[in-house]
Amino acid sequence: MHVAELAFLLRNNGCQVQAFCAPQSRLTTRLQDQAIEPKVFRPHGYIDPCGIWSLFRAFRKDPVDVVHVHYSKDLWSLIPALQLLPDNRRPAVVLSKHIGTQKRKTDLFHRRLYARVARVIAISRVIERNILQTHPVQPQQVVVLHHGIDTDRFQRSETVRNRKRAELGLAASEILIGTIGRLESGKGHLEFLAMAEQLASEFDQVRFVMIGEATRGEEFRAEPILEKARTLNLADRLQLLGFRDDVPELLSAMDIFAFPSHAEAFGLVLIEAMAASLPVVSSRCDGVLDIVQEGKNGLLVPPHDSAALTQAVRSLVVDPELRSTMGKNSRKIAEHHFSTKRMMTELLQLYHQCLAEAAL
Repeated sequence: MHVAELAFLLRNNGCQVQAFCAPQSRLTTRLQDQAIEPKVFRPHGYIDPCGIWSLFRAFRKDPVDVVHVHYSKDLWSLIPALQLLPDNRRPAVVLSKHIGTQKRKTDLFHRRLYARVARVIAISRVIERNILQTHPVQPQQVVVLHHGIDTDRFQRSETVRNRKRAELGLAASEILIGTIGRLESGKGHLEFLAMAEQLASEFDQVRFVMIGEATRGEEFRAEPILEKARTLNLADRLQLLGFRDDVPELLSAMDIFAFPSHAEAFGLVLIEAMAASLPVVSSRCDGVLDIVQEGKNGLLVPPHDSAALTQAVRSLVVDPELRSTMGKNSRKIAEHHFSTKRMMTELLQLYHQCLAEAAL
């Protein structure tokens, strides 16, 4: 729900916000909950004259300075709509790329579209490289801008920690190792379970928790994970909590956060864990490399390698001082590099740069 969060933050920073999204979507509901009434936008395919016309009418009626797009396919309706406006009424276009693409977009049509995009925001350096390799853009058009979170919301509280651990049935001496993510093999849950099985056989005090559920309509992807969990002899050592809306509190209850995802454009849950002062163990891949500083706030292991994951987590289980030091560093890095304040400062500066260039 990054788009909804961004809309709220922009409004709170003094911007007038118009949001376009599909009707009856989760995004629509989130926006309405915050008193932002979204405008209907649901294009039908790449070539959608009706969608183009509706956008043109919307921007002619309520002019805007910047249009921030979060789905590149929307450019096929947006750019033609803006071309119908007078030159002095055309807003700057900013596109955020949240995932990479394997298909090169350098044909004539894409070149025309991206020529009207003032900036392409990459959420990580790996996405930046992907954009430059596959899109018809110049290096100066692309900027890395990491997501930010409300670090205060994830501030560790001993009161909350004790209460949540009591709810989970944890003793003060027990070490809780957790992970959060959609239940699918690509998130590394099978490696997490293999690690849990091994460490449970070595340490009486370790406990494990998995938070998350399958994507709606893709429950079959979760079944191998759930079946593996059922076959393990972990009894009350492992809890599968499904979807939860108390993630900050659950992070406070943890001692180590594991994130063995096979590929990750960024890894938002990692910075949430860091804001909760947790040492992290993560796969060494993609956008994670922008977040985890090896040996400072966490440990990195090869993707798909449950043995390496086990060894890294084990090193934190046996060394409470290392856990504490890395946890403190995690919090400092989250506050300095991954706060919403930092994100909004950089984003608003970017908007102003685009507007200044358009005025030349």
